[in-house]
Amino acid sequence: MQIDARQIFNKVEPKIKRLGFDSYFLNLGDESGPINPGWAKGQVIYEIYVRAFSEEGTFNAVKNALPALKEKGIEIIWFMPIFPIGQVHRKGSLGCPYSIKDYFTVNPEYGTENDFKNLVQTAHRLGLKVLIDMVPNHVAHDYVYLKKIPQLVKYDDQGRPLRKIADWTDVADLDYSQKATWQHMASVMEHWIKKFDIDGYRCDVAGLVPLSFWEWIIPQLRQLKNDFFLLAEWESHRLHLTGFNSSYDWSTLDLFRLALKQQEPLETLAEWALAKKSFYPKNALPLRFLENHDLPRAASQFNNAQLLTGLLFIFTLHGIPLIYNGQEIGASQTPSLFEKEPVDWQKKNPTVERFLEKLIALRKELPDLSSSQYSFVEKYFKEDIWHLKKNNLVVVINFSGNERKIPLPNGKLILNTSSKFETKQGQLILNGYQGLLFMEKN
Repeated sequence: MQIDARQIFNKVEPKIKRLGFDSYFLNLGDESGPINPGWAKGQVIYEIYVRAFSEEGTFNAVKNALPALKEKGIEIIWFMPIFPIGQVHRKGSLGCPYSIKDYFTVNPEYGTENDFKNLVQTAHRLGLKVLIDMVPNHVAHDYVYLKKIPQLVKYDDQGRPLRKIADWTDVADLDYSQKATWQHMASVMEHWIKKFDIDGYRCDVAGLVPLSFWEWIIPQLRQLKNDFFLLAEWESHRLHLTGFNSSYDWSTLDLFRLALKQQEPLETLAEWALAKKSFYPKNALPLRFLENHDLPRAASQFNNAQLLTGLLFIFTLHGIPLIYNGQEIGASQTPSLFEKEPVDWQKKNPTVERFLEKLIALRKELPDLSSSQYSFVEKYFKEDIWHLKKNNLVVVINFSGNERKIPLPNGKLILNTSSKFETKQGQLILNGYQGLLFMEKN
């Protein structure tokens, strides 16, 4: 399948209406980008919102659940912000975890610093890596260090704190024109590595922070820990060149949704998957997801067949898949960022749970699943069939709600989103939204 990456970018870019999407073309496919830690290969990232993870909403409750997560194949966990939350202009009764009152300690709602340290140590003993949310763009209005370093925040002519996003009324933007801000944030980012031995940061709205800051700070972080992992909440080519391993892939999810609704040709989705490899460095790990804390639950947006197919889709592209706590049981209620709404772990969708466990296991067992080398059988696009080949692996997904037929792949069926597997006279009969994974015979 021959594509012109710039042409594809220009076709798709006007359709992506998201904060965090860099709307300009750069061809970085010949760049290598930072070397990814070996421990990230074939893994998924599991996002934990401590407040919603359990009835207790504590670090200790998460620590007690780590062996069960390990059993499910989870080896990388990312904690949404664990810092104290501002009181001034607080949203809801408990406040948003992205409104930071103090970067240097933990939210007492979740426990103590020793509780968190024990949690990290327990995770490491189990072989898990720990990422925490770093929020470098803004702080709460009552951020404790503003009294000592008032120039950390931008103000207008009337002395009111400024922010880029009007709706974020509970925060004020940090002022990166001030060297004091650079030094302060460097001390914050180094603190959590030195004191708690964390393994990486997920950097909130990373593209709102100057690239020059990332170019300056990232080498310092990797001097402290050379395999430190960095995930940018931004869909940006350039951030990978500054040292980020992974960045959000909102655009592929948007096109996936449109293709399922028959509002966008399936060929466009395939072209985009290939084009992204051209304008991102070779080592880049796009973060693939169906949901996260900023999106509605996937189970509330897709029917069961589409949900399983969506999981197969994100797990068989290159990059690194994300699972948000509760997604693994098919939870349909999105936890509030401002109140306590624990995941109901008793209300499970066993089909989703089993399927996701299989995908996590296969991702580790079959290196080709995470490979960026793949091609498409183009003739099936008109039949709404996603036919992806990765070495001897074949992914077949019916993006239509109607039955479709294609020649039966010559190999072993490894995974099926449906309980049905129908063939007739050498033809594979695909039910609506059915997806299958085959391993072809050599």
